[in-house]
Amino acid sequence: MKHFIKICGITSVEDAQAVHLAGADAIGLMMYKNSSRYLELHKAREIYDSMNQETQVVLVFVDQSDEYVNECLDVMPNTVSQFHGSETPAYCQSFKNDFIKAISIKEKFNLEAAYEEFQGVKILLLDSYNPGTFGGTGNKFNWELIQNSAKLPFILAGGLNSDNVVQALGEVNCTGVDVSSGVESYPGKKDIYKVKIFINKVREVHD
Repeated sequence: MKHFIKICGITSVEDAQAVHLAGADAIGLMMYKNSSRYLELHKAREIYDSMNQETQVVLVFVDQSDEYVNECLDVMPNTVSQFHGSETPAYCQSFKNDFIKAISIKEKFNLEAAYEEFQGVKILLLDSYNPGTFGGTGNKFNWELIQNSAKLPFILAGGLNSDNVVQALGEVNCTGVDVSSGVESYPGKKDIYKVKIFINKVREVHD
């Protein structure tokens, strides 16, 4: 199985292009103003416009207004929304684009129940729980907390890097992986050498 690979927290056209050429399936653009990787709308649009359609662009939101999300989707229509806060199923379903729902794991988690709750979700993303912080912390969670008896698809995030991703894929039956701080020189600046090593290690697991 070829795992889906998303590199999140892209902040420049240069990094977006390099990540695409390295073989990532998707990039994530942070539209949340409290993130150290936040992008103004015009900058996000510049990156979006530069991308090859083979690489999916994901817009990451955290408990933001309908108006702002719709504005972003109007400017960047061929994108997937990732809702990374406490958004309700009805909120997530109210927009015209496909969506990913991120869930922070802090206790035993039933994946089947989450899919039942978030009807229409493209895929769920499971991330570390860090109070007041939404992704990009570099901390992993206890993978044993995931209860997935139906073998449903999901993206694994939270503290992944080239040193632990092979172990993660050996222990967790996920569909894809999401990495941000694990392939950075500093918040918002990707280290393309780290990106390439990370992607190569993921690809070598099953390819």
